[in-house]
Amino acid sequence: MTVDVLEKGKLFLFVLFIMPGFISMRVYRLFHPAADNDTSKILIDVVSYSCINYSFLLIPIYLIETNKIIDSYTFWYYIFYFLVLIIIPVILPILLLKIRQNNRIRQILPHPMGRAWDYFFSTNQCCWVLVTLKNGKKYGGLYSFNSFASSRPEPEQLYLEKHWALDENGDFDHELTDTLGIIILTNEIESVEFIKLQKPTTINSETKNA
Repeated sequence: MTVDVLEKGKLFLFVLFIMPGFISMRVYRLFHPAADNDTSKILIDVVSYSCINYSFLLIPIYLIETNKIIDSYTFWYYIFYFLVLIIIPVILPILLLKIRQNNRIRQILPHPMGRAWDYFFSTNQCCWVLVTLKNGKKYGGLYSFNSFASSRPEPEQLYLEKHWALDENGDFDHELTDTLGIIILTNEIESVEFIKLQKPTTINSETKNA
């Protein structure tokens, strides 16, 4: 009997202090993936998220418990704790991300994205891309809806759905129609230039007239 009580107590503590924080952390990392820390740090983060969740709901929880809502409105009592343990932990990290991306807040707190690479590609802009490698060689192509850029914590890799040949001046010349695109590895990249989406012939003429 004592063992059963202890097991139920452990389960209650897990649900109360671990589950909300775990949900919040996973939702946050869904939008901003990060490398996994060691187990002790993850546990601290999870408990911290749970405490933040309860700090926003302290007054409603206090009122629910002191007025013994469970006796009069059992159904709504459980609905409330479903919101506390599942729904609110999902909503809070999304709100936090929206707040941290606000221009005014960014003057105080750093942007949640740690790398310019992730920031640009998160905007989902279609554009022409001109990549310069460390050996001076250049590649160009179209980054659009069927292209892909890796995100943190994976190493940067770029897939351009359309590969364009460049002329001797490094300008877009013509599309290579016999390819399915090109993958460029970041360890060879010196710089990446993003050009507004327009016809490459226009880009060439503007560049030569400059």
